[in-house]
Amino acid sequence: MAGRRPTPTALKLVKGNPGKRATNKKEPKPARQIPSCPAHLADEAKVAWGRLVVLLDRMGVLTEADSFALERLCDCYADILACRELVERDGRTYTTQSEGGTLIKTNPAVNQLRAADAQFKSYLVEFGLTPAARTKVNAKDPDDDDKDKKDPIGEYFG
Repeated sequence: MAGRRPTPTALKLVKGNPGKRATNKKEPKPARQIPSCPAHLADEAKVAWGRLVVLLDRMGVLTEADSFALERLCDCYADILACRELVERDGRTYTTQSEGGTLIKTNPAVNQLRAADAQFKSYLVEFGLTPAARTKVNAKDPDDDDKDKKDPIGEYFG
């Protein structure tokens, strides 16, 4: 299927459904839950997992269905750290001899770092963890719903 990926219904609703297209009434709604950290993650990825689950839960976007995407996000972060270490140790370039003389070539870790960074960014966007991704969402504080229900005057006057 070519074209843009569809916008999740929850995201459409908080944006105000600018296209006024019908929403999927039968879209699955996974329960909000903090998934357990997979044991097979690298140490750096486990640290990222711990930081991210707290942040994503506070933002209200983490559900039981997000564990695989979160795992990939943490793996990408660990890959970035490993590639950075290689670049710092070996440099961005290396020299090699050929028949024509000395050639300066790019360290393969630089390209690996670039690829891991691109993947990492795409997962950050999926979770709304970039400034640009957040500008598209008007998150509603769950505590505000409780206040409006308890205060009929506040509900009437806004």
